[in-house]
Amino acid sequence: MAAVGLPMAVFVAPLYAENLGLGTTLVGLIFMILRFWDLLTDPFMGWLVDTRPTRRGRIKHWIYIGAPILGIGAFFMFIPGESVTPVYLVISLAVLWLGFTMIQTPHQSWVPLIAHTYDERSRVFMWREVVQTATLISLLVIPFILSEFYEFGRRDQVKVMGVIVIVSLPISVLLAARFVPDMAPNPDAPRTRFSWQHAAAAFRDRSVLRVATTEILVGIAIASTGGTYLFMAQWGFGVTDYAPLILLAFFATGFACLPFWTWVSRKTEKHIALQIICIWSSITYMAYLPLSLMGAGMTTLLIAAVVSGVGYGAPFILARSMMADIIEQNTVRTGDNRAGFYYSLMTGAYKTGASLAIGISYIMLGSIVGFNPSGENSPGVVRGLMYVFVGVPAVAYGLTALVMWKYPLTRNVQAKTDAARHAAS
Repeated sequence: MAAVGLPMAVFVAPLYAENLGLGTTLVGLIFMILRFWDLLTDPFMGWLVDTRPTRRGRIKHWIYIGAPILGIGAFFMFIPGESVTPVYLVISLAVLWLGFTMIQTPHQSWVPLIAHTYDERSRVFMWREVVQTATLISLLVIPFILSEFYEFGRRDQVKVMGVIVIVSLPISVLLAARFVPDMAPNPDAPRTRFSWQHAAAAFRDRSVLRVATTEILVGIAIASTGGTYLFMAQWGFGVTDYAPLILLAFFATGFACLPFWTWVSRKTEKHIALQIICIWSSITYMAYLPLSLMGAGMTTLLIAAVVSGVGYGAPFILARSMMADIIEQNTVRTGDNRAGFYYSLMTGAYKTGASLAIGISYIMLGSIVGFNPSGENSPGVVRGLMYVFVGVPAVAYGLTALVMWKYPLTRNVQAKTDAARHAAS
């Protein structure tokens, strides 16, 4: 899943915009519009997870079905022909996102079924993020090795990533199905059914709205960073071949700091830790601007990447763990476990943010800044590129910190929910 997620913004979107000649504006529009397709498929998938279990469990059968669809989409997206049309990109991307939704929603819904306490949910999501970040680090090493030692261009680098996705997907699905429990529903319990009243109540819940908004804003910040990073490194800092390695340092720093941020959330509250992370990220992203004016180069870019990478990954852990708290509270109150519905809101929210990020950033670069990824750019255009690269995530992180102000579902409230759940059982 990690191999499909961020690399789509970092490597695949620039491939279609630059190497395959579709341009930043058109690619940005297609990525943005196609992600809004998920606003229909994500809730539908959540409904299926909640209401269509089998006798053996709620999760695994949906992942089995989604894996081949995701594999087909990855094949056409990562291994395109010599020339592509906008229609080709639209169809391939639609299939890819459909398969992604069919795995991601049940995969995230798995956590509340196997983790039952306030801090345990953060721990499980932390390890999920650790594995995803380790995958990203591995994938960022590959383009450097292929470029440095085998003279592979971007098209061939992306093809290798596609092969990795297609080969590893069935293996990882089978491993998860073999070793992770998927508890069968109680046959005597009332069957969960879709309820418009329940859906409306979820959208009126301030905690749900805050967590979903956080997911949108963090999606904007991360996808905007990934989608414009290679452009920023080349034009703002004069770094090309080593850019993937420096981006690796960004992810590796976030990877190393994940246990620290989880510890902070245990000592305080999840929303307080999330606010600290977002304020740090919003401020440190601004370091790219003065450093790019100080002669640029690989060393200054590395410094900026390490400093700004401290907060990467942790917002995902905390926001999704907070949603698991909301799910437990709702389950205790109503008797229905609607993890699929709530995590479909999360996946839809993140994808909305990611689509807005690619759309906004690429449209701003192409239509307002006048950036040409495959030609020459004046110093003024490069300065505009830097403003887009820094401004979009800095604003998104700052807004996230505001959204989390006085978040109501605290540790004490959750402890009361846990006590009610144990009393009911």
